[in-house]
Amino acid sequence: MILSSLRLRNFPEDDKDKFPWTLPLIQNLEELVFEKNISFFVGENGSGKSTILEAIAAYTEVPLAGSFRLEDDTSLAAANTLADYLSLRYEDKTHHGFFVRSEDFIGFARNIKQQIKILDDEIAEVKADANGRNVDLTVETIEEEKQNYIQRYSRDLEAMSHGEGFLKFFMSRITAKGLYLIDEPEAALSPNRQLSLLSLIMDKVKRNGSHFIIATHSPIFMAVPDSEVFYFADGTVSKVDYKETEHYRLTKSILEDPTVVMKNL
Repeated sequence: MILSSLRLRNFPEDDKDKFPWTLPLIQNLEELVFEKNISFFVGENGSGKSTILEAIAAYTEVPLAGSFRLEDDTSLAAANTLADYLSLRYEDKTHHGFFVRSEDFIGFARNIKQQIKILDDEIAEVKADANGRNVDLTVETIEEEKQNYIQRYSRDLEAMSHGEGFLKFFMSRITAKGLYLIDEPEAALSPNRQLSLLSLIMDKVKRNGSHFIIATHSPIFMAVPDSEVFYFADGTVSKVDYKETEHYRLTKSILEDPTVVMKNL
């Protein structure tokens, strides 16, 4: 694993009436101990799981896979604040990895497309300014850089379906041993694509010992073997079997008898 534990060092009394300190979870936060290479943060919307995941990203300074640097993304201001009060212990410290939310992918795809366009324009400019000089080596160097982008990400991730592009992103970016923080990947993935991503994740854990911390509502993700589920509920967090989560119980009851569930709505 990369991380072994997380805890809150202290509490800013002067700011206790401000977010994120007003979250019951933060007020009650005890040490989280990571024992598996695949850890799931599970809970209702507003339970604090994404806030903790974002704060881990801010503390560890892993890259944000989107259109902003993590420290410049205003939506992560609370996470940056919380990160200053966290204490994380490492099993094996690394600078590899990333933090990604489903909504960040659009910005990432546009950045890749723009970078390819910049390189195309640069090639055209070099050729236009050649004035009879041999610029083949310069063009070849720029073209090689462009082809590396295309081979890794495709020419236009936006042209793919959101799910196809999102999965392509993961296949391209989950490489070396690292800490990978992923917030609700199921938002962009069909059940089959979720299984494809899980296959990739389990392979990387087996091959290089990467650590994945994933905030999710998907019972498909939670069911992965040899993982751990941190359940965020009622202002606390505890480890549970995935079958103890409301997500599993509700999904199971709907699949077994949707008529009964719908009548109770």
